Amino acid sequence: MSWTNSIAWLMAAGCVACTWACIMGQEVGKPGGAKPATGTPGQTEKLVRVTGDVAKTVFAVEPKPLSDSVKRGLRYLVQQQRADGGWNQGGGWRTDVSRGGRIEGPNVADPSDVGNTAFALLALIRAGNTPKEGEYKEAVSKGLEFILKNVEKADWDSLRLGDVQGTQLQSKIGRYVDLFAANWVLAELHGRCGDAQLEERVANALEKTMTKIVRNQRPDGTFAGNEGWASTLSVGVANKSVARAKERGVVVDEAVVKRIVAQAENAFTRKPAEGGLLGGGGFGRLSAVPAASDAGVRLYGAAQGASNFQDAVNSLRREEMRARQILQDKNASPEMRQRAQEILETVEKLERQNALLQAELRKNIRDARFLQGFGSNGGEEFLSFLNIGETLVLTGGKEWEEWDARMRKGLEAAQNPDGSWYGQHCITGRTFCTAAALLVLMTDRTPFTPEAIYAAHQKQQSQKNP
Repeated sequence: MSWTNSIAWLMAAGCVACTWACIMGQEVGKPGGAKPATGTPGQTEKLVRVTGDVAKTVFAVEPKPLSDSVKRGLRYLVQQQRADGGWNQGGGWRTDVSRGGRIEGPNVADPSDVGNTAFALLALIRAGNTPKEGEYKEAVSKGLEFILKNVEKADWDSLRLGDVQGTQLQSKIGRYVDLFAANWVLAELHGRCGDAQLEERVANALEKTMTKIVRNQRPDGTFAGNEGWASTLSVGVANKSVARAKERGVVVDEAVVKRIVAQAENAFTRKPAEGGLLGGGGFGRLSAVPAASDAGVRLYGAAQGASNFQDAVNSLRREEMRARQILQDKNASPEMRQRAQEILETVEKLERQNALLQAELRKNIRDARFLQGFGSNGGEEFLSFLNIGETLVLTGGKEWEEWDARMRKGLEAAQNPDGSWYGQHCITGRTFCTAAALLVLMTDRTPFTPEAIYAAHQKQQSQKNP
């Protein structure tokens, strides 16, 4: 659905039915904020609440038909799915966690892991597949089952998810990327599974993964122990997954969004690491790296920060719309009206900050040196390109069209004959690189709420006609 149709839908929707708790950002059992962690592992209190108020999502631009290149990439991914429903990293080196060094060679074990499975699923979902529909619905069902089993046996407290350690994703973009990526998948599938029993499992799993993330999110928006060469990218995945979950009916404390905003702005404005690019690769050699390292590559932090700041603003659009309705309601109490006004002031402030970040990002992407990243394309570059694309596509227009054409030209030229992509540095595994490249090529299918699209275009029009 185009953004014009999205606006028409939004205007026709009329008053949105919701409780004041949604506006307040209240958590289960405590007005205005989540309760502190209590209990024992497996019995810990939930810090989020999954509701049935799942937002309708639409596309910001008219999506293109899936290209032959995308279709070949999707077929490659499905052909690589393992019997257990998961995906492995598809070759390449791994990290020996116990000794902190690389291990590689034809005999290195490569079992299915949560992180690579989640990104493969995201690519399939973006192409229109869910457990109930699409050419690859069976593959999605099997992959989702793999993730659900890992979540259901996990604890409620730590950032760990899954038994497989030492993957390229963990070493390069953050030790806990598996949890963050799984949360993203669950957020996007919440309300889209069809079967009532499966929907309940997804909702329960999403409550657990969100609780694990919220419980461990630090005031600056980072996560202790999430070391990696460019771990700002996994924090970006966490931020995006939380924003998507919030849009899909998960009630979280407003402090969570504030932390995302703080981290995103810091990632965007952070100066390159002293001494240039960081070396190393094993966990043991990264103990001194901050929990949101950009590896000295400006592309990684700037793209992540700009994308997540926009994600945070997008996640507040439904509250903004409800706040406006409350201010127009003659029967609203003074307390409700005051809170609604506070929400509008917060959004307005974030919009001003976001405008500055997005303008700077648009300036950066005209610089070939900025887009060069590390110097060649690894999985980190593909993920950064996705972050950039998701900020540009929201408003569409010439900048988006030029970016999309540039990405298509470069990625289609880099695709292997079997339909896969691989990285030339750091994250080289074909599963992640193929999934990430496909996500870039399908950025025009990024889900947004109608409220987010409407607000973005209203802002764009006001800038053209001040």
